[in-house]
Amino acid sequence: MDSKILVLTDYRLGNSNQALALAKELVVPYTAKHINYNCFAKLPNFLLQFYPLHIKHDCLQSIEINNLPNIIISSGRRTAALALYLKRKSIKKLQIVQIMKPDSNFNEFDMVILPQHDSFTQTSSNVIRIIGALSDIHRSIKDQANIENIRKIYPETLNCIAVIIGGNSKNYIFTVAEAKLLVSILKNIVIHHTSQLFITFSRRTPQVVKQVIRQHFSNPHIIYDPQDSGPNPYLALLASANYIISTADSISMCSEAASTAKPLYIFLPDSFKLSKHRFFVQQLFDLGIAKKLDQSVNVLQHYSYTPLNETKRVAEIIKSELTC
Repeated sequence: MDSKILVLTDYRLGNSNQALALAKELVVPYTAKHINYNCFAKLPNFLLQFYPLHIKHDCLQSIEINNLPNIIISSGRRTAALALYLKRKSIKKLQIVQIMKPDSNFNEFDMVILPQHDSFTQTSSNVIRIIGALSDIHRSIKDQANIENIRKIYPETLNCIAVIIGGNSKNYIFTVAEAKLLVSILKNIVIHHTSQLFITFSRRTPQVVKQVIRQHFSNPHIIYDPQDSGPNPYLALLASANYIISTADSISMCSEAASTAKPLYIFLPDSFKLSKHRFFVQQLFDLGIAKKLDQSVNVLQHYSYTPLNETKRVAEIIKSELTC
């Protein structure tokens, strides 16, 4: 069956995963094209949109411009520039769904999916504001066969307290002081719960933070490090844990946890200064989706909320307004 959607992906996994999640939610045939960049990728979009100098030649040549599907889904500014170029060159009318700010004129896109934590003061009918990041995690954790396969390797994921730890990013350093604060909070929680901790690190987690965590938690608690061998227990944790604790440094990670309907506690220390992340996490607090994890928390509470599913909401809007 011919594809009706072209998804442009690149090395930015957070961007690519959002684009793929939206394509899957639309439930129509799609093709994903991975885009490779060259040294011109740092050029501003007002130059790149006229001709995509930033795309490696063989990658650009492999795209059949005269055989493109109805819709292009791009995410991030670099794939946005390519999408605009393809739209101008195509022999038929293409529609572009852009996720996040394109660094181009918004009116050149048929739809722009923009997180509320990104500042945007204009009024435009083609802009859809969302909470957090798009995700298909609600689909993934319903894949019982896959979850059961992970549980066979990690039976401890069932009925545990999942602790999902992020790490450093471009504008944030996860400090030893923050790690020690998190440890003190977790040790207090363990005293009041019979459930064991299942702690999972990110590829961004600094070694010094890992060392602090490992110094204080061992058997019966479990620690997973993506640098070690073995499958990632992440999906099984989201599907099977009694409670989820997450650090605030990843909007994608918090968005996925907020899509599970599991009690969610977010570690947001005063030293964490990323304004976009704080805005988003505060939204989750205000909506009753998440609770703040600080030194006042002794006992994790069971509570209910409507899980986040912005991907489904956006997909329904696209189906009603665009031609898939």
